[in-house]
Amino acid sequence: MPRFFFILLVFLSQPTLAAEPAFVHCYDFGCKSQKEIRFNAEQWQAIGAIFDHSATDAMAEKFAIRKAIALMEQFAGDTVGTSLDKAGNYPGYDLPKQQDCIDESTNTYQYLSALENLNWLKWHRVAPKKRRINWFISHWTAVIAENSTNQLFAVDSWYRDNGQPPYIQKLEDWQDKDDFPQIYNPD
Repeated sequence: MPRFFFILLVFLSQPTLAAEPAFVHCYDFGCKSQKEIRFNAEQWQAIGAIFDHSATDAMAEKFAIRKAIALMEQFAGDTVGTSLDKAGNYPGYDLPKQQDCIDESTNTYQYLSALENLNWLKWHRVAPKKRRINWFISHWTAVIAENSTNQLFAVDSWYRDNGQPPYIQKLEDWQDKDDFPQIYNPD
């Protein structure tokens, strides 16, 4: 009988998702095409495992965010067919279901919002998406704010192929189109 209670206690102590978030996955440039998706329990467990060993500081959580967004992109890509999405707009322009910065920033914003709503973010909160305009060229990114400093950071997956960790950079540096610093993007 005690073994049963131990197993029950272990089962009940596992994080549960009362209402698994649904996403409207955008693709085909400018969210021309959209598909509602949901991750299954096994996928959520894999994402949650990234945050299981609570990040000890904001930097560690940024690394966890990068890993989680990459994994969420892989899951969504396999479901919707955007798994062949190439970085930027032009390398994969002739491939189906490619994504521009509007698609990427919208999807990343939703993923970050889900992580926040599940209370998996301790050192950051989700901020509104931001846009920069340089010489008539517009570019969008998802944004997080560091809780202790209110510093805003771009979380930009447009520069990477599907399923690769997005780049993170201080928002003002992103606005200036500075190079992505190695400190936040070690791989």
